[in-house]
Amino acid sequence: MEKAPPSMSAGASPPQPRRRRLAQQLAAVATFYLAVTLLFPSTRTWFPLGQRPTVDTVTRSKDFSWDDLETKPYLDYRDCYGDFQCAKLELPMDYFNGTTNATISLAVIKQPAVVPVTHSQYGGAILLNPGGPGGSGVGLIMRGGKHVRDTIDSADGKYFDLISFDPRGVGETTPAVQCVKNLRLDHSWQVRVMEEGVFEASDAALGRLWSMSTARGQSCSLPREDGEADMRKYVTTASVATDMLMIVEKHGQWREQEAKRLLNSGSAAHCGKSRLTKVASPEVQVPEAVTYKPGEEKIQYWGFSYGTYLGNTFAAMYPDRVGRLVVDGVVDAYNYKETLWSDNLLDTEKDMNQLYYHCARAGYPACALANEHGKTTAEGVSQRVANISNSLYHNPLPVIGPNPEVITYSDIKNLIFAGLYTPIQSFPYIANMLANVEKGDGQGFARLLQAYHDFSCPATPGAGYSIIPLRNMTKGSGGMSYDATMAIACSDGDDQSYVNRTAFDAYAKELAAMSPSIGSMWSSIRMHCIHYSVRPVHRFEGPWTAKTSHPLLMIGNTADPVTPVKHARNMAKGFDGAVALTQDSAGHCSSSTFSNCTVGYIRQYFQTGELPPPDTMCAADEMPFGPGPEAEVASVEMMEMRERHAGISSALHEAGGGFMKLGLSGRVREGWFE
Repeated sequence: MEKAPPSMSAGASPPQPRRRRLAQQLAAVATFYLAVTLLFPSTRTWFPLGQRPTVDTVTRSKDFSWDDLETKPYLDYRDCYGDFQCAKLELPMDYFNGTTNATISLAVIKQPAVVPVTHSQYGGAILLNPGGPGGSGVGLIMRGGKHVRDTIDSADGKYFDLISFDPRGVGETTPAVQCVKNLRLDHSWQVRVMEEGVFEASDAALGRLWSMSTARGQSCSLPREDGEADMRKYVTTASVATDMLMIVEKHGQWREQEAKRLLNSGSAAHCGKSRLTKVASPEVQVPEAVTYKPGEEKIQYWGFSYGTYLGNTFAAMYPDRVGRLVVDGVVDAYNYKETLWSDNLLDTEKDMNQLYYHCARAGYPACALANEHGKTTAEGVSQRVANISNSLYHNPLPVIGPNPEVITYSDIKNLIFAGLYTPIQSFPYIANMLANVEKGDGQGFARLLQAYHDFSCPATPGAGYSIIPLRNMTKGSGGMSYDATMAIACSDGDDQSYVNRTAFDAYAKELAAMSPSIGSMWSSIRMHCIHYSVRPVHRFEGPWTAKTSHPLLMIGNTADPVTPVKHARNMAKGFDGAVALTQDSAGHCSSSTFSNCTVGYIRQYFQTGELPPPDTMCAADEMPFGPGPEAEVASVEMMEMRERHAGISSALHEAGGGFMKLGLSGRVREGWFE
């Protein structure tokens, strides 16, 4: 049963003078705008990808370059990207076996708390991971840090630093994992894979894609010619979890030094909730709360999707170092470790059915696939989608214009796959696209495809090849690299070189039967690991069980397309006192749909450590295609919270987060909606 969560208020921040008149004036405007935007999502403007800011425009700055930072064995933060702070942290490449003395340079970014470390409401640092594997923590903080902070900070409680990092082999962290040196060829490879389509697109598709995977995987497995330490052998989650432990330790050092600096300079704030006292003393005592405790510092963490495997691995490896740990969109660690990828799709068709159901519920014109006249049923929408897709199998839709294009069966399959991650934002767009294709109008779809078919210069390392076509438009330090993704996933898992094409064909058909919507595409993940032969120096093999120093909070959605809620419940059983919170919604991770109940429990957990009652089920507070004309208009506060929550979801996908999700359904970067 759902228990009323702690009250949620939008935008927690230190007390400021009220501007009542201005707020009243803005409220009327905001009410209208947000009502139109949230209740009728199909009215949001779609822009072609080429007309929207790319990831590069967010992570590049003429005033800051990661190359200008010196890598140090401690966190030496420098201002970056405006209001953020960046550091490059020197860490061992091999923690476990001493096979090399080489080091890595870990790119770390921090969004400082709104209060200094000496403030009584300072709550420490929360580490974030967007998923992937291989998502960019730098990108996540830059795009979503404000939204996360507004979600977990409290004017009556604590304010937190937010910290993330580009994991080993990813983004601005060096050495990078990059297989193909010629970036133009890397991009053309992506286009070739994309045009082969999904396995069922033709009787030749599997054979061609198998051969391409063989060429790519084995080429990426070639030994280094210079004999230097090979980063590919040191990117497993065990090493990344230990990197997080080191960040926690280094943050403890930084926190104490920052407190000393502030106190000794006379500019520190010993703040109660209602007064500010300046202290100036060269011998001032650092408060116990911010004193560095070597070997005892505890992590506070919120990880999404693959970030749940990282979080649960941290908890299993370092159970006495857990302060707060939220894992959202939980991966079955045991199935992932076996490189099977076979139980991810248990609830995928539930998600797909939500498209049909909510389209019929909302009706026309909210859903372009609903009947303009007469009653619409979910079964009718389902059949209409199938008819549109199947009509392109032998007769792709030609698009006539300055940039000619062809819309294929595989393009439709990939559009749907990507959209299942974020139903609130994506389902209206999918419906509009399919309805236009049905009418013979492929102009909008062609604009979407153009950005994937076009070559951009300069090209970006590692971003030219996608596991799933239409899912790899992240560029620069902000997104996911295919090469790093596969290096992490394949070396985390068991060796797959024993699987031949016949066995794989049977496996792909099993997944396609489990999920007709995306099963064959999902199976390609394992195919790439079959041909990737680099084995790690060390990996964590379980068990994922522990009595942690503070119990974990696990979150799962009832219709998550790639991390079924069953995983959250099962993984919680391995950690003493852990609670699995269920959100009754479709989409990947709780961020895909706003639930005031879920958000309230997350904030409560970070603020006080209190967990929701066991078996708590949280209802969703928004629906795809809007609630319908008879629904009550949500309050301005509720709509602001929805927008803030959508900002977290957008940031996750733009940063390459999600589980094996390389793009397409991002809200802002992809230009689906404004």
